[in-house]
Amino acid sequence: SVAWAQTLSTKEIIAIDDVTASNKMLQTIMLAGVSKAYNPKIITFEEAYEYLKKEIDGNRLVIVRSCENLEKLVDTVTNLSRIYIGNIQKTPHSKYNLSSGGGAVLYFADSDVEIIDRLVARGIDVVLQMVPSSGLRTWEQAKKQINK
Repeated sequence: SVAWAQTLSTKEIIAIDDVTASNKMLQTIMLAGVSKAYNPKIITFEEAYEYLKKEIDGNRLVIVRSCENLEKLVDTVTNLSRIYIGNIQKTPHSKYNLSSGGGAVLYFADSDVEIIDRLVARGIDVVLQMVPSSGLRTWEQAKKQINK
């Protein structure tokens, strides 16, 4: 996340995860090494709905664990223009492996594909890219692997 923060001129890093937000030890571990300059926070989804309505002077990097969680927040985040998908862990519902070089783990279920298609239909640019120095694939490019 720090590499992205530097590349995107981020002013704030927000991770949204109910489990981590309720566990101080996990928060300490997850925030270790993240500069205070980014005002890093780990908050619950309930907190996020209000928090993300606040405007800031600059970019905000928002991190979630799943496509489903991402879709829950899209209406709340203002000025959302691009979503970077860096990792999606394999689950029992995963059907498509779109993993690529650079350590990216990208397993998609049918429901993930449907969610991303809906986000793209809303005009949001969705790309697959692990870190700024790794290759970027558009959702359109990635879907070609699914449709083979």
